[in-house]
Amino acid sequence: MKKFDTSELIWINPPEHSSITDEEIVINTSPDTDFWRGTYYGLEYDNAPGIVLASDERFWTIKAKVAFNSKVHFDQCGLFIYQDENHWMKSGIEYQSNGYQQLFAVVTNNGFSDWSMTNFDRVTQTMYYRLSRRGSDFLLENSADGLHFSMMRMFHMFHAQDSVRFGFFASSPGDSSFAARFSEIEWTECLWKEHSA
Repeated sequence: MKKFDTSELIWINPPEHSSITDEEIVINTSPDTDFWRGTYYGLEYDNAPGIVLASDERFWTIKAKVAFNSKVHFDQCGLFIYQDENHWMKSGIEYQSNGYQQLFAVVTNNGFSDWSMTNFDRVTQTMYYRLSRRGSDFLLENSADGLHFSMMRMFHMFHAQDSVRFGFFASSPGDSSFAARFSEIEWTECLWKEHSA
């Protein structure tokens, strides 16, 4: 397993403002940016900033601390897979004004986005995430302390047999802008153990 090398990162929709160091990646969003495809209400977005590492390693886990500070509905950031405009995954926390935050994951296969979410029972805009790959299957987890992780979702990604582009994204579907911070990034051997039937 190679080291997570920031010099090999590739931008998807480069933002106007960002910074990259070995300790932290910062993405600043612009208004009216998101990723979304093919749902019944016709929303089509493919313009939010993301930054990804391409790897043909078939078994790995990436872990990161994700933090942001926003008071605007729908602002969101977290972990990201981007194969092309019709095959991607975004996940993280979405800001809500009802006293909760929503943990969410959107998986888009063959141009159709689904959406899973749950209210998180305290207001926070900092979370640890782990994304593990086993071939074309992935496990997404979250943790408040970076030590004890809970499953958010297990999913299959089409067109992910070989190289996968994975990393981080941030988006502001409304009229806002914020800074998303990604730190404590670790790319390791796969921590998602094989499950025997």
